[in-house]
Amino acid sequence: MQQNAIPSFDTWTSFFLLVSSLGFFLTAILSVNKGNRRTNLPIILLILGFSFVLVQYVLYWTNYGSVYPYLYFFDSSWYLAFGPLLYIYVTKFYSNAFIIRWYHFAPSIISFLLNGYYYVKSNGFQEFGNYKGDAIFSLFGSLRSPWIAAVSLIIYFFITKDFVSNQKGENNSQYEVTRKKWIGLLLNLFLIFSISYISYYVLVKFPFFNSHWDYAISFSMTISIYAIGYMVYKEPSIFNGELLSKLFHKETNGRELTSVTQDEFYNSLLSYINENKPYLDNNLRLVHLADKLGFSTHILSKLINEKAHKNFNQFINEYRLEEARKLLIEDDSISIKTVYFDVGFNNKTTFNNAFKSKYNCTPSEYKKKHLAIQDK
Repeated sequence: MQQNAIPSFDTWTSFFLLVSSLGFFLTAILSVNKGNRRTNLPIILLILGFSFVLVQYVLYWTNYGSVYPYLYFFDSSWYLAFGPLLYIYVTKFYSNAFIIRWYHFAPSIISFLLNGYYYVKSNGFQEFGNYKGDAIFSLFGSLRSPWIAAVSLIIYFFITKDFVSNQKGENNSQYEVTRKKWIGLLLNLFLIFSISYISYYVLVKFPFFNSHWDYAISFSMTISIYAIGYMVYKEPSIFNGELLSKLFHKETNGRELTSVTQDEFYNSLLSYINENKPYLDNNLRLVHLADKLGFSTHILSKLINEKAHKNFNQFINEYRLEEARKLLIEDDSISIKTVYFDVGFNNKTTFNNAFKSKYNCTPSEYKKKHLAIQDK
């Protein structure tokens, strides 16, 4: 990374500043979804941390870091957190019962604390000379080493990959196939990020290295991390067969159903839904339902689209809304939160919007109207 004598922006640094703002925006988008916020929290923190790191890079490239030395975003500490964050996300996606021990984040937490301590004591890292004799300064210096972060990134890539390979599921189920490919894609993106990070500290030792190499490496790191965030954001669509179907779902070999077979399969679908009420499962996906029925995701999606004239979410939400309407009528004391969660919705906003679209009033208004009718 070569600094300019006079602080200034060029095309590349302006571009990266804009890209970092997109990272903050993606963080906000993932945070808005209350239903998946807790599950997505590790990825939210990963993207947020990298966006701060990218801002710090821009300050360094433009030499504004020397003008505003207090603008420091703890890049070395964030890199130590990225591996554990991906690990905790993947393990929770497979099993909510799996507990990640605190010590996975110990290096990152210690690094944050020591960075904060010396940041304050050294006047924004400008007066290091007075503290090199401190007992903990050597630990502080070690944790700031890029090679410690590099080792952490690679270790957690293999730990996560090993965890996934040891998970036993229904190997022939479409959900398992989709999940395996999707998690594999996330891991490959993380590997690209890790290799890009390491490549900087290898290539910077060669005479041909210049700022354009630095920008290219940072660009590949950015694409990898933001792609992970985008894939996590699109996770419901992926598992509903609405995104990247050729990548995540099996081919159907071009076979089409006759109208008679379509009717039979659709009737089987309706019977299964009415008898088993799978829509009450908050985590229901198209691949789950396809596995239960023994259909391919392509056939099930096609049936719903052509026979019900709805997509999968709209089709399932119709059943959920009817179930919610019944609960509101049957139990006057039931809360709206209990209703939307019990019928399969993950957040109140989505439930209210869907309910209002169908019944032309909010669930609360519907409940009040029913009570008013009963009182007459």
